[in-house]
Amino acid sequence: MPTPLTGRQIMVRYLQAEMVQATTADLQRAADFLAWAREVRSGCARQRSSAKRAQREAWRKYVDPSVLW
Repeated sequence: MPTPLTGRQIMVRYLQAEMVQATTADLQRAADFLAWAREVRSGCARQRSSAKRAQREAWRKYVDPSVLW
């Protein structure tokens, strides 16, 4: 019994099958789209991490920094 394929492996095989019939312009548009999607995901992660950092440090604006404990 062969090992079951992961979702990523299924998608890669599907993409390879479509690449055989695609034109160069189709491949260029697909590559541009994938690069754009990766940039969007990294931007979302960057925005989430900065929001978490801001929330984590928000208490500091209500505390007098000259007071030492």
